[in-house]
Amino acid sequence: MPDLDQLRAAALRNGQRRTVDAGAIVALLLMSGWLAESRGPAAGAAESAARALLGELVAAGLPTSADGRFDPTEVIGLLVVEGMGGSCDAWESHYVATGRRLVRALAGAADGAIPNVATLPPRRFAVHVSRTFAVAHVPAGQRLRLRMPLPIEDAHLTDLKVRIAGSEAAVTITPGRIEAQWLATGAPAVTLDAQLWFTASPGLPHGRDEGPDEIARWTGARDGMVALSPRIAALAERWSEAGASTLDQVHRLRDRLIDGFACGPIHADRIPPRTAPDWVLDNGWYDCRAGALLLVALCRARGIPARLIGGILLWDAPTEHYWMEAWIAGMGWTPFDLLAWDLSAGGRDRDWRGLFAGAIDYRMKTQIFPDIFTGAPGVPMGRAWHRLPRAIPGGSETRFVSADDGAPVFTDTIRILTA
Repeated sequence: MPDLDQLRAAALRNGQRRTVDAGAIVALLLMSGWLAESRGPAAGAAESAARALLGELVAAGLPTSADGRFDPTEVIGLLVVEGMGGSCDAWESHYVATGRRLVRALAGAADGAIPNVATLPPRRFAVHVSRTFAVAHVPAGQRLRLRMPLPIEDAHLTDLKVRIAGSEAAVTITPGRIEAQWLATGAPAVTLDAQLWFTASPGLPHGRDEGPDEIARWTGARDGMVALSPRIAALAERWSEAGASTLDQVHRLRDRLIDGFACGPIHADRIPPRTAPDWVLDNGWYDCRAGALLLVALCRARGIPARLIGGILLWDAPTEHYWMEAWIAGMGWTPFDLLAWDLSAGGRDRDWRGLFAGAIDYRMKTQIFPDIFTGAPGVPMGRAWHRLPRAIPGGSETRFVSADDGAPVFTDTIRILTA
C-alpha cells in the first residue's frame, strides 16, 4: 500500500487551482457517489449528503480560496486518501459503490455479483453526442477547425452509422474524429451534434491476423506519449518473473500498479508529456491515462508490444476514459484497464481487482495512440483547465473551463438513447 502522507502531499501539490465554486463540486460528488439517488425522489437528500462530504473534506484539510472556491483534483484526491486511510466512509460506501453499480448495470449483472464481461453478447447502441465550443472571443471571419470524438470501427464496434445534425460548417468524418471547418460569425457558441448507431461487443482479444511488422510498430521506446526510460526498464525487470508467460507478465505488472499507487484526477499540464511514466513513479498517483501509459511503457520494456487506447465508457453516466492493449501471441490485442483500482477500493477487494484484465465491457473506442486520435478541440485550451462532469437525464455533461478564471472552453454532452 502506498504511503498515505506522501499521497496527500502529492494530491495537494498537483492541485492548487481553486477557481471552481461549491455548486460545481457538489455536482461532481453527486455524479461520483450518489448518481442513482440524485435522479430520483431522494435527490434532495443526496445533495445534502454531498455537501456534508465536502464540509468533511474541508475539515480534513481540503484547501479553499479566499472566496470559497475549490480545485476538483484536490477534492477527489483528498477523498481517495481519506478513504484509503479509513477516515472517510463515503469513499467506499458511495464513490466505489457507484462505480460498481454502473459496471453491473451495463453488464446486466445482479446486485452483489462480479460481472463476467467476457461473456457479454453484442448489443446495439444509439448514442447522442454533442460538443459546444465557447467562441465569443473569436473575431468574426476567423476560420476554425473544430473537432469532436467519433467511434473507431473494429472487432469491438461494428456497423457504425453517423448522422450530423444542425451544422452549417463543412464536416469531415474520419476514424476517431468529426472535424468541422467553421467560419466565426460573432456568435458566443457553436455546437457539433451527432447521432451514432453501432453494435458493441465485449472487449476480448482481437487482431490475431496482424503480421509481425504491424506488431513491431508498438514496441518503440518513444512513441507519442510513451516514454521508456532506463528507470522504467529497470523497474520492469525487477517486477518480472523468470519463465513467466507474456500474459502472466502483463498481469503481474498490472498488479504492481494497483498495489503500489493511487488513482485519481491530475491536471494534465502537471504531467510532462514526454515523461509521464516517470512522473507517476515520482508522485505515486496516476489518472487513467497516465496509469495506462506507465503500463504500456513497462510492457514495452519487457519486449511486449503495447499501446494506449482512449474512448468513452458507455455507462449510465458516460465518461471519457483511457486503457491499454498488449499483444499476446496466440490471442491478439488484449485489453487491460486500471479502472479496477477504483472498483476494488484500491486493490483491496480481490474479486473486483481482476475485472478488466484481458476483457472489458462495452466501450466506444475513439483513439489508438499515436495513429488515430481526436486531436485538439480547435479552440484555445489555455495552460490548464478543469474538467467538471455532472449527471443529466439519460447521460452526462462535462464542462471544460479555464483553471485560471473559470471561463468556458467547451462542453461535451453524451446520452445513451437505447441499449
